[in-house]
Amino acid sequence: MFVHFPVALWSTSLAWDALGLGLASASWWTLSYWSLASGLAMALPAVATGFAEFLRLPRGDPAEKTATWHMYAMSGAAILFLASLLLRTPAAPPQPLPAALALSLAGLACLTAGGVLAARLVYGYGVGMQR
Repeated sequence: MFVHFPVALWSTSLAWDALGLGLASASWWTLSYWSLASGLAMALPAVATGFAEFLRLPRGDPAEKTATWHMYAMSGAAILFLASLLLRTPAAPPQPLPAALALSLAGLACLTAGGVLAARLVYGYGVGMQR
């Protein structure tokens, strides 16, 4: 359940960035900043529950390799979104920063790959369900 919040917040942060670019309005950049920050905060319980589920996998389980790659993809996404957040500062007037946008787009790519792997874990292997 926790996983939906970072996914939604990080994804919509890019929508706010797009609106900020299209409308040249600083308020969208501020909203994007706080979406990134909130997504990172909500990622902490998501990581904890995901890691607990990972530890429950028996060694040699067919899902183990997919779970490991899912963990890499989602960790990469979190690191990229964190880097994007750190390039933005709430103290200065919000403005588009190409590097921050590029990091967020790369984070979205990792998030998408991690989501595909998550679907395989849940629907293909039954991880996180009574199996």
